[in-house]
Amino acid sequence: MDTVLKIFEPVIEYVRDHGINQVIYIFHYTKNIEELNKTVKRLGEVKESLDSQCDEAKRKGHIVKPRVEEWFGEVGEFENRVENYRKNAGHKKTRGLYYFLPYYRHKLGRKAKKMEVEALKLTNESPKVDEVSHAEKISSFDITSSNSGYIEFNSRKSIMEDIMTKLKDPNMKIIGLHGSQGMGKSTFIKKVANKAKDEGLFERVVEIDVTISPNPLKIQEEIAYVLNLPLAGESENVRADYLRRWLKFKNVSILIILNDVHERLDLNRLGIPVENDYDLRKTNELSIRSRQDTRASKQDTADNTRGTDEKVPKKTNFLGNYKGYKVLLSSCDKKVFPDEVDAESSFCLKELDDSDALMLFEKVTGGCNKMSMPKEEIQNYCKGLPMRIVKFAMAYKNWSESESEPTLDKFKKQGLVEWKKSSDIPNKIKYDLPKNKELKFIFLLCAQMGHLPLVNDLVKYCFGLGIFEGVSSLSAAREKINEAIQELKNLSLVSFESPNIHFSMSHMVRDDALSNALTDNNVFAFRDGELDYWPNLEKCISISICNSDIIDRFPQVINCPQLNFLQIETNNPSLEIPDIFFSSMKNLLVLILTGFHLSSLPYSIEDLLNLRMLCLERCTLDCNLSILRKFKKLRILSFSGSQLKKLPFELRFLDKLRLLDISDCFELKIIPSNLLSSLTCLEELYISKSLIKMLVETDTNKGQNSFLSELTNLHQLKVVDISIPCVSCIPNQLIFDKLTYYKIEIGEFEMISVGEFWMSNKYEELKVLALQLKNDTDIRSKEGIMLLLKTADRLMLGEASVQSVVNDLNMDGFLNLKHLSIINNKDIKYVNSTKLSNCGNVFPNLEYICLYNMMNLKMICYGEVTVTSFAKLKTIKVKMCYRLENLFSFYTIKISTCGEETSEISDCNSYMNEFLASLEMIEVCECESLKEILRIPVNYDKVEFLMLRTLTLQSLPSLTCFSTKVESSRESNLTQAQTTNRGHTEISTEEDDHSDMAPPLFGELVEVPNLENLNLSSLNIHKIWSNQHSSSVCFQNLIKLVVKDCDKLTHLCSLPMASHLKKLKSLVISGCPIMEKIFETEGISAENVYVFPKLEEIHLSKMNGLIDIWQTKVSADSFSNLIFVRIEECNQLNKIFPSQMQGWFESLINLEVSECKSVIEIFEINDSHEINASGIDTNLQVILLEGLPKLKQLWSKDPDGILNFKKLQSIDVRNCDELTNLFSNFCSKRCFKA
Repeated sequence: MDTVLKIFEPVIEYVRDHGINQVIYIFHYTKNIEELNKTVKRLGEVKESLDSQCDEAKRKGHIVKPRVEEWFGEVGEFENRVENYRKNAGHKKTRGLYYFLPYYRHKLGRKAKKMEVEALKLTNESPKVDEVSHAEKISSFDITSSNSGYIEFNSRKSIMEDIMTKLKDPNMKIIGLHGSQGMGKSTFIKKVANKAKDEGLFERVVEIDVTISPNPLKIQEEIAYVLNLPLAGESENVRADYLRRWLKFKNVSILIILNDVHERLDLNRLGIPVENDYDLRKTNELSIRSRQDTRASKQDTADNTRGTDEKVPKKTNFLGNYKGYKVLLSSCDKKVFPDEVDAESSFCLKELDDSDALMLFEKVTGGCNKMSMPKEEIQNYCKGLPMRIVKFAMAYKNWSESESEPTLDKFKKQGLVEWKKSSDIPNKIKYDLPKNKELKFIFLLCAQMGHLPLVNDLVKYCFGLGIFEGVSSLSAAREKINEAIQELKNLSLVSFESPNIHFSMSHMVRDDALSNALTDNNVFAFRDGELDYWPNLEKCISISICNSDIIDRFPQVINCPQLNFLQIETNNPSLEIPDIFFSSMKNLLVLILTGFHLSSLPYSIEDLLNLRMLCLERCTLDCNLSILRKFKKLRILSFSGSQLKKLPFELRFLDKLRLLDISDCFELKIIPSNLLSSLTCLEELYISKSLIKMLVETDTNKGQNSFLSELTNLHQLKVVDISIPCVSCIPNQLIFDKLTYYKIEIGEFEMISVGEFWMSNKYEELKVLALQLKNDTDIRSKEGIMLLLKTADRLMLGEASVQSVVNDLNMDGFLNLKHLSIINNKDIKYVNSTKLSNCGNVFPNLEYICLYNMMNLKMICYGEVTVTSFAKLKTIKVKMCYRLENLFSFYTIKISTCGEETSEISDCNSYMNEFLASLEMIEVCECESLKEILRIPVNYDKVEFLMLRTLTLQSLPSLTCFSTKVESSRESNLTQAQTTNRGHTEISTEEDDHSDMAPPLFGELVEVPNLENLNLSSLNIHKIWSNQHSSSVCFQNLIKLVVKDCDKLTHLCSLPMASHLKKLKSLVISGCPIMEKIFETEGISAENVYVFPKLEEIHLSKMNGLIDIWQTKVSADSFSNLIFVRIEECNQLNKIFPSQMQGWFESLINLEVSECKSVIEIFEINDSHEINASGIDTNLQVILLEGLPKLKQLWSKDPDGILNFKKLQSIDVRNCDELTNLFSNFCSKRCFKA
């Protein structure tokens, strides 16, 4: 009986407990609902708080993390279920006579309890403050701007290589570049920065123009901006201390470029720590840090390292893994460099040799042949100075064809070039101002605008000053400015590449212009400094004070009767403008005040009746602005970024206004009725981020429509930048059919700020449309939006109740579209699902497509499109599209022949490579159903992607092949996808996943001969490449290879394949547990195969099956350029460098080995290594050994007389319990330089 009770006791307890719970649900029905309401309310408060944090992060330019968006989605779905629960009709059947029928009380009480638990879980799982967002990794604009015009001169190639080597050296912190003015240092440095970024040496790069009078606060702000550090309001010393600690302890990978240094800088005072690294580099001290568990080991270590521990910092990470800061200085005089910049880290940029000078000359002139003057005359004049060569070449190039033959004497007589009889290279070049008065004024205005100014600002300044006679529209002024910038570029005075929104002026040109601007042209420009006194400005026509501290406050009045341009920018909101300050500036045309707190406007401002441009930007405007009605001549008005609650009604009297900018006025709540409709001459309207909040808070749609309806009266409108909260706000009669450029957001875009979904700069000359639609929205009834869809060159879609982008939004195809992003969309099944008869060339100009989190996307193209539809596509990024099976199926691609006739591409193989012919980048991640990238009909030849440079495939569990062949283009269910392997055997992808015959990821169907970066992660592949020779040829230009978390991968590649990867520089393999060897050698008879001659970095981690890295069949001189080796968590390795591995001897700088449980020794050495009596000098500088419990020795035998380690500076040894000593006494004396 006891046995029976023991058997049924758990059952009885289960029934009793759960039975009681079911009864409790009935009697606690009301209580459960009350508890649910409390937890839902608490969840709502957390959601509101998190939403505010997201808004704050976005205002700072930070990126909201995907987990936050996922949490909002989960909460939104839960709230919908709660709402449906509350509307459940069953609640009515829990009261009155229904009370004695417990069914609904039990059902709904039970559901309330479960939903309460779910609400608590969501509340507890809400992202914490530090989990909401992260700062975007940014670099200064100057570095990221195009450097396409750079010419690689043979005479400077060695300097470039040497500097790049120093940047890769973990022990080099500061590098200097000096040379006379005109040598092209700025251009050279930009190339260095771009090259460093391209090679992944630094996460961030900042370039700072130091100028003649350096402003420490400005330099600190520039560095902090790139690091995303808040430094506002702090003193110089406090900022420096904050920066110093951040750079020292956060290990941020950043290159700091201090350009055009005129005097010695105290880097420590700026916040850039300069430690004893260079003393260490000079003395090559050796630090041995060993942390042993036994007391004896600890004592030995303490004795051996006494006095050195505090001097020698730990050296870690190198190349792509290097963490830390480096400083690159440029100056005309190397004497201004810190003492830390010695002969080893200082480089001189000298004159170009004759061949390079002629090459630059021909590059600028376009190689035309009308010149007859001897080469010696060019060389004697230019003296190898790039700036002189460019100026001389431009003079020659612009010489009129109708004029006589160009000669140097004629250039000198006309002042087109400057002649110096002295053979000495001038230390400072004097630049002639443009002869044209209008162009000269524009040039001086450019010089006032500082570093990397906006073209649009120059347009506004010139239009406000009215310098273009007969020009009354902004669009005409913009054309004039573009012509002027081109002329200045031809004179080598500015740099500009259309369609860039910025232009630039070299420090040398700007300094030369501004040094004479005050005396010769009555222009006062002060930037990046401290203004501690006001000079005599009585004759000035232009005053510009920017990014400076005004120490002496404002004078009561400045007597400048001729002044027509005044710009003052401050970060000190307490700075006050005296009431009579403007009383003697009655001819002022342009007034720009930035960063002021104006509780009232100075009453003297009403004397400025000639104002044509007024900008009160980033100001706090708590003042009465009704005075603006007096400025009848005003053409440009901007409140951009200001705290402004209401636009003054008096603006309606400004009937000559051409531009109104109220963008980013987040406090703006009221725009008076009939205000905008009164501005009938308005050409440009910038109102993004301001309007959306105001319209959301408007009580009725009628009010919203009334406001937007006013835009229909603005017939001169050419440029619009506007944010609208929803489609229902848009009146039907609002049609933007005459816009030249626009950026229009419709919907709440704060909710979709992840992935590649980003808006363009408001000054970019683009047609941008962004749509975030509610489920019940039908935009096809909005004629204005449909027209915008036809003309947009950049389209961004969030939620939209459509199944096909082309079929539902634009049946004629997106003929102008260049950039398409779709994100967080659960409705779209196809990007294109049209038939060829409706639309063939659906995306003929598309260059970029990003598809992110599209839950129901099945195919990109469902239906027939012509080969030209994606002919210009350069980048495709796909992420979290869970139902997508492939990117493109070639059987849907058609060739247009004659008239309207088409044929299958399989019948016209010569056209095959036109499809996706411009593709440069493919990135596909987290698409669990994706089986292949391309699906190709059986009768196709090979497909070539000649432009493809980067390929990333990540978290694709169903992917087995890059491409598969299908039997028929007509089959709807293509189950027999086949892959051709080695050109003969066809293997079904449905075969056993563990088959030895499983196809490689890359077979014979697709060629990517120019691929440079390959990133493979979390793929179920057995093999990356086939063993055929053709595969190696297809990847001959590969530079960086990353393979992670591929559980079934047995080898990286075969030895023949490795021998053809001659340009590979970086190799990362991680998380491949069954990979025993890097190279497959089975069936390969060749010996001493030479592999990876250019490899600089190798990183192996979490490779628990790896027993051999280098292998005996690899030649001894392989890996001859290896600089950095990191090996961690490889538990089957017993040695790192076997005796046959000699390629590293003269190249390896940094070695890290950690958490490898079986490693017994690091270097296996035998007598055959000895070349001469003194041994081989190695380049090894840093060794880190950590967590190697079985390590007994570094060397299999004493390296004395075989290997010398004269450059070795640091050995860091931790948790190596079996290691008793590193070197013999004799070895430690001879192997290291004292």
